[in-house]
Amino acid sequence: MYSEPVNPWIRLPILERARHGPNAVVVNDVTLREGEQSEGVAFSLEKKIELAAALERAGVTQIQVGYPGRFERDRQATGAVADSVSVSSVEAVALAFVDDWEAEIDACIASGADVITVVYRSSERLQNLLGVSPAQGLERARAAVARAAASDCLVAFLPSDSTRADPRYIDELWRAAAGAGASRVYVADSMGAATPELIALLVGRARKMTRLPVGVHCHNDFGLAVANTLAGVNAGAEIIDVAVNGLGDRAGNAPLEEVVSALELLYGIETQIALSALTELSERFAAAAGRPLPPNKPISGQSVFVHTLPTHQSAMKADSRAIQAFEPELVGNTQRLERRLDA
Repeated sequence: MYSEPVNPWIRLPILERARHGPNAVVVNDVTLREGEQSEGVAFSLEKKIELAAALERAGVTQIQVGYPGRFERDRQATGAVADSVSVSSVEAVALAFVDDWEAEIDACIASGADVITVVYRSSERLQNLLGVSPAQGLERARAAVARAAASDCLVAFLPSDSTRADPRYIDELWRAAAGAGASRVYVADSMGAATPELIALLVGRARKMTRLPVGVHCHNDFGLAVANTLAGVNAGAEIIDVAVNGLGDRAGNAPLEEVVSALELLYGIETQIALSALTELSERFAAAAGRPLPPNKPISGQSVFVHTLPTHQSAMKADSRAIQAFEPELVGNTQRLERRLDA
């Protein structure tokens, strides 16, 4: 934990009293699955094993690999990653809204995963595509969670598109999942259409309805994935889905390196992640995905600790935190003082 507050204002009693977050969170990295839903990104089996090892070295608690029941390569990868890691838990995803949902769950159980996340569509818009009634959807979600919970795996229930679902219906889904044996439930901003206030509200509802640990899964369509994830934690969420460099479907997911840094340095919440590993981890995934980091990428970009203005450089020479919130070495990055191009 960083010994000196990044900003003393955030430790004011009035702000401390406004926080309801846990002391620590489970960091669930979803890059191996969501990253391959980014356009043009695919990881070989060998690369997934290598990246999983890097995640484990960095301290990631849980690694989500893919859909063993939908894709043969995901089945192989889940088993291979489970065999290769020794500390991190491995997660597999089962889609409960497909016709062969029983086989989906059975494949996850057989894959060697420690955690099964059961996904069911919760919003009316998505359920209309399935041609099922709310009551039928509720029963499917209950049956799918019960089937997964009959195994030795920890079971999480993720109602896809939570943030656009009818609040009363999603309450029913959470309660049904809890009653069927789920150990965790999620608030999923699958379309990136939520605000921090809504995420906080839904996390509070999920905790009240189930008395179970709550996770948040946020997409970045409005550039709010980090803010929404932090709002969820501040409201009591104990599990966070994140992806290195924000890789993921459409605009991507909440970036691991940004969320973790904010939780540790701004909120004082333990993540188990070695902050000094963040830049190397970011660069490794950028190379594997063929997605170079923007120079101004928060935390891990090559230019985010560069100072060009002479007055800023003078201040930095006297006090390394005068013109930046923290030293780059803390997150494995480096400092540079450069001349302005027009100087």
